[in-house]
Amino acid sequence: MLSRLIAAFCIIDDALQAMGYKDDPQAKTPASAILTLALLAALEFGGKHNKALALAKDLGLFTHVPSPSRFNRRLHALYPLLLPLLHLLAQ
Repeated sequence: MLSRLIAAFCIIDDALQAMGYKDDPQAKTPASAILTLALLAALEFGGKHNKALALAKDLGLFTHVPSPSRFNRRLHALYPLLLPLLHLLAQ
C-alpha cells in the first residue's frame, strides 16, 4: 500500500506541475498531498477521510496533515483537477 501511495503522490505532483498548478504560498500542505490523501481514503478506507488523515499523521507521511475541516475545504477547491488526475492515474 505504501509504495502505491508514494507512486500516486509522485504522479499527482508531476501532473499538477505539468498543468501549471501553483499552490497558495500560505498553504501548509501541498495540493498533491491533499489529492493523495483523498485517493488513500477512497482506496483503503471506503471514502472515510478521517481515517486516511489519521493514518497519514500516525505514519508521518507528510510534514503537515491538515485537520478534517481544512482537508475538506482544500479538496473541494481542488475538485476541478480531480477527474483529469484520476483519469491519468487509471492509465
